[in-house]
Amino acid sequence: MATKAYTYTDDDLSTWERIKKAFANDWEQTKADFGSDTARDMDQDVDDTLKQMAGSDDAFENREQAFRFGYTAQRRYGTEHPKWNDDVDARLRNEYDGDYEADRDYIRHAYGYQSKS
Repeated sequence: MATKAYTYTDDDLSTWERIKKAFANDWEQTKADFGSDTARDMDQDVDDTLKQMAGSDDAFENREQAFRFGYTAQRRYGTEHPKWNDDVDARLRNEYDGDYEADRDYIRHAYGYQSKS
């Protein structure tokens, strides 16, 4: 559990709302790239992929908290830590208000996400 709560700023939330649709499309493409029969092929390139790709439990909406956290963390800490590393992992583990172990791969995916817009 979190020892220091991560607080989203208005700017974090505003940016997340602008990027959310593109991120959801990227998630669908990632699942399609790994052979999911339920995912739409969005005809996009995918930079990062996740191991757990199939099933309704992996719908974007079920992972949004982790994606939002990872993406806004990258905006917040990306200058100091442009790539995921042990320091970022430890910091985010302490700040995440949720099951970090269950969501870690999704947080990491979002931390590395680069908007194409």
